[in-house]
Amino acid sequence: MQKPMYNPVTIVNYFIKKYANDDQLTPMKLIKLTYIAYGWYLALSDGDKLVTEEPQAWDLGPVLPTLYHTLKKYGGNKVNEPIFLKEANKDAISDEDAEFLDFIWDKYGQYSGKELSAITHTKGTPWSEIYPKGYNLTLPKELVQKYYETKMHEVLDHAS
Repeated sequence: MQKPMYNPVTIVNYFIKKYANDDQLTPMKLIKLTYIAYGWYLALSDGDKLVTEEPQAWDLGPVLPTLYHTLKKYGGNKVNEPIFLKEANKDAISDEDAEFLDFIWDKYGQYSGKELSAITHTKGTPWSEIYPKGYNLTLPKELVQKYYETKMHEVLDHAS
């Protein structure tokens, strides 16, 4: 049985509330962290989706459009308070999913938005595989899942 999916803003709000002391909590960092969480979640849950939206390949890398449009007013500045979006504010993140998001933060939270963007642009990433300049294509779930399954195995192999 598939777990309930969250509005992407719910994930961003979790990071904003829990990690408010991070001075680099910019829209780009929040968008990239949510995308990375989406990928890892696919890999760890055998294809269950974390969020209700499919990421797209944009010039700036993988983007969840709702997050881009919700956060663009901040430009490159820190997001200091949770985002109000009626569809997202009724979601409550389960303890298990909160633990998962903390894992994502522990692995990627030290990076800036620009560094996370560079990570998601690396040769061999889902974005690099399908992005033709000028088109905002949906990143296929299977491609993202396969990529993060490889990442998961690298982490597990490294840990043993």
